[in-house]
Amino acid sequence: MSKVGFLFPVLFVLASCAPSPNSGEGDQEVLYQYAQASCLFWHFKEKGYDTDDIRSITGGIVERSNISAEKFQEISLFVKSYSPQLESKNNISVSLNKCFHLKQSEGLQEIIDK
Repeated sequence: MSKVGFLFPVLFVLASCAPSPNSGEGDQEVLYQYAQASCLFWHFKEKGYDTDDIRSITGGIVERSNISAEKFQEISLFVKSYSPQLESKNNISVSLNKCFHLKQSEGLQEIIDK
């Protein structure tokens, strides 16, 4: 599968995560969505893929939220350095696999809850 073919479904899912002003979603959910998008950004950046679209999605989440930019930055830096010990059935890279386990991270939860 080409990089573009792979990125389109991922970007579609991420775009659906962006909060709308009247969505009623709690700040916690918005921050977890941002953490997941940020995680995918760092993974694609590590692989050398074009990250402009993902950067636009994460930026859109920040812009549409009433949460401070500093909170988002703290989450992004946490996600970048987060390296849990995870097992994989098919040797999925840790940088990708961790994106699917963020909600179980006590460190991320502490950042989101403060």
